[in-house]
Amino acid sequence: MTVGTAAPQVTLPHGGQLRGLWDQGVRVFRGVPYAQAPGGALRFAAPVPALPWSGLHDATTFAPMALQLARTAKADAPLLGGEDCLAVNVWAPPAELGAGLPVMVWVHGGGFFRGSASEPLYDGAAFARQGLVFVSLQYRLGMDGFMHFESEDDSAPANRGLLDQIAALQWVQDHIHAWGGDPAQVTVFGQSAGAGALACLLGMPASRGLFQRVILQSPSVACQTLEEAAAVRHAVAALVGVAPRRAALASAPIDSVLHAVHRLAADPVLRLQHGLGGRNFFPLRPVVDGRVLAAAPLQAMQQQWMADPPDLQVLVGSNVDEMRLYHVPGGAIDRVTDAQVLAFAQDVGLPTDAVRAYQALLPPAQQKPGELLSALQSDFYYRVPAQRIAALASEWTRSAHRYEFGWASPQWRGRLGAAHAVELPFVFANLHTAQGQEFTGAAPPAHLAQEMHQSWASFAHQGEPGWARYDGSTPWVQHFDSASHCEIHSDPARFNVWEGIL
Repeated sequence: MTVGTAAPQVTLPHGGQLRGLWDQGVRVFRGVPYAQAPGGALRFAAPVPALPWSGLHDATTFAPMALQLARTAKADAPLLGGEDCLAVNVWAPPAELGAGLPVMVWVHGGGFFRGSASEPLYDGAAFARQGLVFVSLQYRLGMDGFMHFESEDDSAPANRGLLDQIAALQWVQDHIHAWGGDPAQVTVFGQSAGAGALACLLGMPASRGLFQRVILQSPSVACQTLEEAAAVRHAVAALVGVAPRRAALASAPIDSVLHAVHRLAADPVLRLQHGLGGRNFFPLRPVVDGRVLAAAPLQAMQQQWMADPPDLQVLVGSNVDEMRLYHVPGGAIDRVTDAQVLAFAQDVGLPTDAVRAYQALLPPAQQKPGELLSALQSDFYYRVPAQRIAALASEWTRSAHRYEFGWASPQWRGRLGAAHAVELPFVFANLHTAQGQEFTGAAPPAHLAQEMHQSWASFAHQGEPGWARYDGSTPWVQHFDSASHCEIHSDPARFNVWEGIL
């Protein structure tokens, strides 16, 4: 296949065709449905495969994002997105059927209640220019994707957003050869909630065979218990002013529900008033329901992998200053009190004496309450889970690689540091995007983007990102910074306080 002026087209297995567009030598197909719109009777159902069509279907426009509000939405903010959100986007180099190109599938983050695959930061053209077929997927968010309706019938299964991802990955298996992709060479990757969702999938038997490699960037693995999920449902219902039942919440104005979730996510005091502790930073998350999710991700991975070691390659890592993304902008880090630190520790099961021992291990400048809370939460939510996953993968999977991102962003007068999500514009080689520059400032190091992007592409091609593997005797870790390097890494002594908790 050669690049021409005519719009690129592909024919899917059912005979229907897609018309995309060319973008700098790359074929781009947007808004390709993998499941029917989850509205009406399908609103809280498991995903239902998209219906086949005849003729030519336009794929030049992104599907709506899942219904949500903007990150900084006020009380009168309009809704974003729509219900017809279950779609994928494909970026592919010129290739014929049977080309056997490796495939990368991106799962976006956003706390399980916001985000979309159409954000310019996630443009997959740079990966396609590396000889990869790049797919980004959307899944249901917020109440529609993750609210748990206990003791109701099977028409509203738990963790619908995870079931959407399974359905999208099955679509990739069935259709990606139309772009020259190889369904036996699929790398899934995600960041934050996207990585946390993939961590859930790793412990679900339904995901076996849908991918061969996985990249987890800052995996958020804290899932809800049934009791926590019920508390969230009651909190949202109370804020909306309806009964905490599926029928009542389904009938409520969707903007009221979205604003309720948004308020709970933004206000820890409000969460506390409704009985929601600090163990889960955002209100709606996957729930360990005993059916879709049989156990919390780390436990489920261990159980599944010990019983049947997977033919899987794992790359996992985190950022040095994860939670500064949430505490530095707006100055919240300077308003944290000792009481807030101890309340978080109590919620996650960390004794007060362990907190004080942890504090003593930090440099003096980081022992203030805000810095201490940021460090504790960075480790609990992201850094220690990444280490635990790397350790499990090194024991039970085909290979494990681990990284740590330490480049300190100059944003917010230099206080943002290597915060959560700052690595994204480097991984995607999309430093020029507006969102990327919000993370990095106007002059990020281009060589770091080249290093990270090439490492991710190399892993997708051959399972080796370019540095030594992580295992129990030689735990090599790649440190991405202004001067990147790989070393046999000893985790900080402060990680030890999480033994028995994570």
